[in-house]
Amino acid sequence: MTENKSIIDLAMAGRKGAAESTSVPVSARPPKESNTEHHDVLKKLLEKVESKIAWAPLELPSRGVFSASHAESIEIRPFTFEDEKILRSINKLSDADGVIVELIKRCTKGLEYDGLPLVDKNYILYKLREISYGDSYKIEVPCPDCSAPNELIVNLSQLPVNFADRSVERNYEITLPDSEVTVKYRVPTTLDERYLQSPASMMDNLWKLLVSIDGHTERIIVQGFVSKTTAKDISHIRNAILNDDLGIQTKVGFICNGCSSDSRVDLPINESFFNVN
Repeated sequence: MTENKSIIDLAMAGRKGAAESTSVPVSARPPKESNTEHHDVLKKLLEKVESKIAWAPLELPSRGVFSASHAESIEIRPFTFEDEKILRSINKLSDADGVIVELIKRCTKGLEYDGLPLVDKNYILYKLREISYGDSYKIEVPCPDCSAPNELIVNLSQLPVNFADRSVERNYEITLPDSEVTVKYRVPTTLDERYLQSPASMMDNLWKLLVSIDGHTERIIVQGFVSKTTAKDISHIRNAILNDDLGIQTKVGFICNGCSSDSRVDLPINESFFNVN
């Protein structure tokens, strides 16, 4: 029996036939490049880079002596392009601390950042600068005597580093000149960094870095002693905490171009620190 078809049926059938007659065979379409091929090309291009961004061991100045939760050594790698992007995202000074912490965490393995001794953090920053942008660090510093500008070129790998004696006690001990009492204090860590941002903050929080006063560990006694002892005693404590010889030694000597005096200055970590000279 012949089937009656409407105009719509005939039109649909004609459209289907036209589509089938003009379709391109699958075999005639250009082949897509596989992800494997792209991977192989990139691997070839980056084969000399891999060794330059490889993880390397790094012994820390504290050697884990001051905290049972911190390692004696870690692994570290140079910055990559992605790290550089994070570094250059700093728009204002208040962003800098958070970005630096993120970069340290990205570029190290085996590191417990919270409670890390500041001598270790400082050392890591100098090593990251050295292995990421080169050993040579060019800076301009003013002469302490005449203020004349002096351009210095420092090889970071040659800065001396003092490591903790593995037999040393976890806390340091000093005797104060006026009260003649024995004070035990601890090495400042990343958790204490906010206390050291300004002289006023340091004075308000100095007691938090003290472990005991002549064996007394009670908070009320430690705070009371700090608030009532002499300025000379406090200065002695402050200098001991801030001027510890542990870690990388960043004081460098030079002969001033202006007055020829023999001077020493601390290497600054400024906006040009993480740059290629």
